[in-house]
Amino acid sequence: MRHGVDHRKLGRTASHRKALMRSMVTSLFDSERITTTGPKAKEARRLAERLITRAKKGKKAHDAGQTHVALAHWRGAGAVVRNTTVLRKLFDQLAPHFMERNGGYTRIIRLDHKRLGDNARLVLLELVDTDKTKKPLMRGVAAQTPEAATGGEVKTPKERVQAAAAARKAKAKKPARDKKDSKAAEKPSKKAGKSDAASKGKSKSNTKAKRSGGS
Repeated sequence: MRHGVDHRKLGRTASHRKALMRSMVTSLFDSERITTTGPKAKEARRLAERLITRAKKGKKAHDAGQTHVALAHWRGAGAVVRNTTVLRKLFDQLAPHFMERNGGYTRIIRLDHKRLGDNARLVLLELVDTDKTKKPLMRGVAAQTPEAATGGEVKTPKERVQAAAAARKAKAKKPARDKKDSKAAEKPSKKAGKSDAASKGKSKSNTKAKRSGGS
């Protein structure tokens, strides 16, 4: 029986799993939205929400003048978020933003496409109600595609790869046609060659006739 099972192992060792969670949480706080698989997003969400709560407590302690408590929370969050810039953003921007919110700082949105290669289901893990995440539902894909920025149709990654491959094939075909056209322009046609030979033959016969008549 699976008593006391607290987390997903994700097919990794403990050290690899901790490093993965640190990297994902740091990317989430930095860009406020990441694309990953479902199990990894659920594990990263647990850690991210605990860190936001710690940052809120540290911010409150700092405002109350309890610097030793604030420093303890800062160091505790810094053990996970190793980037100082992102750690400062967590305490100075995200903690005040979620100060009136009691939990539920993140959301997971399932995407309609899967990852190329292993066909894994992809999801968006994002912070709630930030400036970057107040846009429509397909904002994660729209932010990465020029079609959505201009109001066009948003394509899935597979469709974008297929379109790029078709464009590369079209570009590869065009120079070959141009080379053929240039070679055809350089080489004289057979009819032109025959007409030139005929004209030369006529000119030679005329010169011979003139010489014979003159003699």
